[in-house]
Amino acid sequence: MVTMLGAAGLAGALVVMFTPLSRRLACWLAGGDWSSMDVAARSAAAGQVRLAVVQVVAALGAGIALLYTARSYRLSRRGQVTDRFTKALERLSSSEPYVCIGGILALEQIVQDAPDQGSHAARVLNAFVQHHTQPAGARGDLGSVQLPEEPDEMVQEALRALTAAGSRRRGSSWPLVDLSGRHLAKARLPGADLRGALLKGATLRDAVLCRARLDGADLEDADLVRADLSGARGLTVEQVLSAHSLRGCVLPEPVRSDPQVVERVSRDE
Repeated sequence: MVTMLGAAGLAGALVVMFTPLSRRLACWLAGGDWSSMDVAARSAAAGQVRLAVVQVVAALGAGIALLYTARSYRLSRRGQVTDRFTKALERLSSSEPYVCIGGILALEQIVQDAPDQGSHAARVLNAFVQHHTQPAGARGDLGSVQLPEEPDEMVQEALRALTAAGSRRRGSSWPLVDLSGRHLAKARLPGADLRGALLKGATLRDAVLCRARLDGADLEDADLVRADLSGARGLTVEQVLSAHSLRGCVLPEPVRSDPQVVERVSRDE
């Protein structure tokens, strides 16, 4: 469409410049003054019209060139982001932890450079964590299940990137973090953004969640034994009471001083 407009503009300019149409246009613009002009003045007026047409066509051409440049830049940038995303995915599939961590950091950098890719990166990181962690296991039968004492380094890094407040602010439509039913004992997530996170049945024993955002997070049947939730924001009494165990859990004020929570903690002890 833009090319057709440019071609039409150029054709119109040629018609005006090399046909008597330029003289007629000058006559129309001059109005009643045309009849009082001598031959030289009329020729000068027609020349001014041709010059104006050339300038308009030049401006139109510059605008078309600018549009093409902007379009080419967007396509090039999109291709670069896609290529970076693909390479990050290849790193995540590596058996070497340091290569996986490099892929996680690459995804995090992509979110910073291209916020519209935030939701895709979050989904990949969430799937990575679910794939590299164990189910929480049956309650009361954890001794028969070989569960890690704490997340390995690459899982911990993926958790950090997935719940980083800065990444979530940049992402256009950051999906809910789904860690329900996963074994995440001793996970270190200070200041994590877990708003609306699905943590139902997750093992968060000895986890560090101080200053975390937990608005609307689902903590039903979650294991919060000795978890550090000091300074957690958005945490309600109802969320805490829905957890599986609160033994030794460090809770923020005023949640920990709520009578129902006090009774529940004493009962779990």
